[in-house]
Amino acid sequence: MPNGESKNRIRFLAAIEGFRARFGKWPSRVRIPSYLLEDLQARLAPEEFSVLEAKIKLVCDGSPMIAEDDFGNTYDYGKRRIF
Repeated sequence: MPNGESKNRIRFLAAIEGFRARFGKWPSRVRIPSYLLEDLQARLAPEEFSVLEAKIKLVCDGSPMIAEDDFGNTYDYGKRRIF
């Protein structure tokens, strides 16, 4: 895993992929820390960020990359790393 600023985006994507691998579907939301939301907004073009938000709700509550759905399924990247 690269060091530096890209590591948080990689962890974000790993949380989404970990959820999909475990439950066979995509999460409906990902709980993230505020610095990641700021990073995504800064690095993605406005159109790209809009597409991301249309597909997955970003909940900025300080959680360390927890992907979840509306049925109680969760994948916590910090506890269940797949990479």
